[in-house]
Amino acid sequence: MRDLSKIANQLGSLTVRESNMLAEMLRSRWEKPHKPNPILSRYEGEVCDAMVRRLEEREGHTRDALRWPEKENHQHPVELTFKLGNQLYALEHTLIEPFDGHVRMEAQTEKLFAPITNVLKDSLGTDALYQLNLPINALNGRKPAELLAIQQAIIGWVKETAPTIPKRPFPDYKGNGVGPVKPTGVPFDLVLMRYEPPIVPGKHFEIRHLVDDIEKQRSVRMQAAINKKFPKLAAWKASDGAKTILVLEQNDIQLTNASNVTDTYVPLAKARIDRPDETYLVASCMGPPAWWMWPILIGDRSYYDFARSDETSYWEFDPDTLFNLTSR
Repeated sequence: MRDLSKIANQLGSLTVRESNMLAEMLRSRWEKPHKPNPILSRYEGEVCDAMVRRLEEREGHTRDALRWPEKENHQHPVELTFKLGNQLYALEHTLIEPFDGHVRMEAQTEKLFAPITNVLKDSLGTDALYQLNLPINALNGRKPAELLAIQQAIIGWVKETAPTIPKRPFPDYKGNGVGPVKPTGVPFDLVLMRYEPPIVPGKHFEIRHLVDDIEKQRSVRMQAAINKKFPKLAAWKASDGAKTILVLEQNDIQLTNASNVTDTYVPLAKARIDRPDETYLVASCMGPPAWWMWPILIGDRSYYDFARSDETSYWEFDPDTLFNLTSR
């Protein structure tokens, strides 16, 4: 839990086992404080706790026999192992970015696009998320008068175009869109997408910066994560009969969502015989009040299979109630 003062207020309601587990986590926190990178936030421990809570709810058992193989210098150092009933689980976490340096890029370009976002975020209704796609360097180096004219032209085009975009028949977050098109007064192509319902409750407009070869870069980074994580999980399955869980942490909302993660991850994972039993995506970039979790691949069923079914295709978690299970 990120606010340690809240832990003290809850001690009276904990069981003996929970108190012992909490004491161990607090000792770890004091010995090695959790300091997320201020540019690239990562909440490994809290994301792992959200994953365990989801499995507890599904299986009807409470976590037991927790181990931290990395701290034990285990030969196959996954983040966490635990039991639900008689079944052992092995859990791995990895933070995913669409490409290296994405968050730093966003920080550098925010001043160019904030005037557009500030006007449109409350101007397009509340039924959908409208996402404006444009080249990342499109506004760089322009003089103030030219920049203002382009921003105003973009705002006018989005307001005129948004109501014309149809809905999709189910919430797969691929969206429907208009473009690429070069509106009057805009010297580069724009694409406007409509996602319904909104991916993030209460968020109805955002700008997505397009990057050359983004899908190739996303695939390269995902393949690197797979190469690192799959063998460790597979070793626990082979030696201990563990069910294997990979949880992907998403820390940006512009270039990453459940659809494009599924599109990238599933073909790469299905090409491997050592893939985990279950893979999930947790968006720690959301909230307050909630983080979201999606199933990306469980057995042979992907995120799209769940989205098209009557089953629950996402879960919400309050980050302020989560424990930092790994002290990172």
